[in-house]
Amino acid sequence: MPQSLLAKIARIGGNRLLNQAVDRIDSATPKAKPSLTGTLAGAALVRIASRSVPGAIVVTGGLIAKTLHDRRKAKRQVSGLAQLAAPTDDPA
Repeated sequence: MPQSLLAKIARIGGNRLLNQAVDRIDSATPKAKPSLTGTLAGAALVRIASRSVPGAIVVTGGLIAKTLHDRRKAKRQVSGLAQLAAPTDDPA
């Protein structure tokens, strides 16, 4: 009986801690406002995608490609920073 009570308390407390940590991380990231050009481009893409199936396929493919490109770019940036921070075995 006491173990189930302790497990329940741990689950509730752990959930609260996790939510607080996620809120801190989320609030620390800067929010970029979309530009007027980006807003107009997004509206045009939504209009094209909603009018035809091939348009929806093209727009969706473009969004997937952009997401993959952004992920690859971020991964390269992180690995580049890790290489800069790594100590070198330079005997000089």
